[in-house]
Amino acid sequence: MKTRESELSGKWFAALTSAVLIGLLPLGSARAESIPALSEIPIASATAYPDLVTRRAVLVAARTVLRGRTEQHNSRCHSVVAESPEDARCESARAALAADVNRHIEASNQFIAKVERARIITSMNTLAARLGWTADERARLNKALNKLGFDGDPAVTGTQIRRAWQDVLAREQGGELAQKASQGESPGFPGAGEQTQYHDCVVFALANAAGLPYGVTATRATDLISQGDWRSIADRANPQQVIEGKGLTGGEVIMLAEAFGQAEVVPSSAFTKTLTEGRPVMVNVVPEDGDVSGGHEVVLTRAFQHGGVPWYEMMDSNQGAQRRLYINAGELNTLLKENGVAIQPEPGTTPKLLRMP
Repeated sequence: MKTRESELSGKWFAALTSAVLIGLLPLGSARAESIPALSEIPIASATAYPDLVTRRAVLVAARTVLRGRTEQHNSRCHSVVAESPEDARCESARAALAADVNRHIEASNQFIAKVERARIITSMNTLAARLGWTADERARLNKALNKLGFDGDPAVTGTQIRRAWQDVLAREQGGELAQKASQGESPGFPGAGEQTQYHDCVVFALANAAGLPYGVTATRATDLISQGDWRSIADRANPQQVIEGKGLTGGEVIMLAEAFGQAEVVPSSAFTKTLTEGRPVMVNVVPEDGDVSGGHEVVLTRAFQHGGVPWYEMMDSNQGAQRRLYINAGELNTLLKENGVAIQPEPGTTPKLLRMP
């Protein structure tokens, strides 16, 4: 009598909080996946985000249920006759259980990302308090950090991104677009310089948006990284290397923007309104190569209408201090990775501390 294994190994539930392999027999050519360990929630994060505690308990309970289902399935389908009615039922049950496990993996990964985000935000808020920022400044910082999220087209392809960049870069500097931009809302200003081989586009964008020299912004950025315990020990010891090699995170952009003025996270639907209020908007876009895992920080400086649709004047540190790019709302939506960060510079005031006095 020909038989075959139709069971699921229980190894992947050896420990509820260990990263272990799912011993599912492959469906087609699928390979075994892994259930990630559920992150422990720091006390400060649990206090600020109590929903994470509840969510973790739900996921732990779900793992217990899945383990029970796996053991039950193995008991029933340990060895069945190939191509028999029972074999078909076991294969169907296995596929359903595998789908539930995959959904659990996705939910676990989302939870882990939320815990890490909460840890970073809590650490940034703690640093701002330690540096003596006012209650209003800390409240604005916390609101912006929690609001930052995805914006743009989730289904965009690398080909579409590269084509959009080609169209933007091919537009002439003079002509009708430049004329309309010069009549648009929000003040224009010269750029801080041209980015070279380093990943310091964020520093250029901050300098451009705040109207500050590159050196001032870079110094503040290194101060922030050196004190940010959300960063690794190696990063804090070499902040300049972080700026040149990795770049800054969205949260760090917000904290620096708040240090130079008043920061606010705004969705793409509010870009035009924000610019008409006189506030430049920093945006994180996909680079010219179309790699959606990468990011590049630019600044929108003016909003205007052309052909019945919104257009923007854009400063890109890859293009130098004087060149301006012109991009329509559709193209920007193609390139966009997350909400924009608007900054209201505070001329004549001392930037907020980013190191202990």
